[in-house]
Amino acid sequence: MIEWEARSWRREIEESDGALALFVYTPLCGTCALARRMLEVAEASLTGIRIASANINLMPGLAEAFQIESVPCLLLRRPDGSWNKVYRFGSVVEVRARLIESFRGEENDHDRT
Repeated sequence: MIEWEARSWRREIEESDGALALFVYTPLCGTCALARRMLEVAEASLTGIRIASANINLMPGLAEAFQIESVPCLLLRRPDGSWNKVYRFGSVVEVRARLIESFRGEENDHDRT
């Protein structure tokens, strides 16, 4: 997982093309630590999927731009440019399925589960 720097998140979003997964967290959040671990396991089992992470405490503009309501949050940009926010990290299997679904560009009716 690649950690974004506070001053470059806008550039990172603009320069990345196609699908993107961005994990938004705070360092002292226990649920965030658990969600990060799930994402790391899911990322290790998938090829061609890159997950970035961003400490929301250092990037308040990111929270405002995406209207992030709580952390942990997984922002998923699909190949068509649309965004989904995921707040629920039920299991590694669920997280992995969400990543595959977003990176393949399939229809997603569960924007907030």
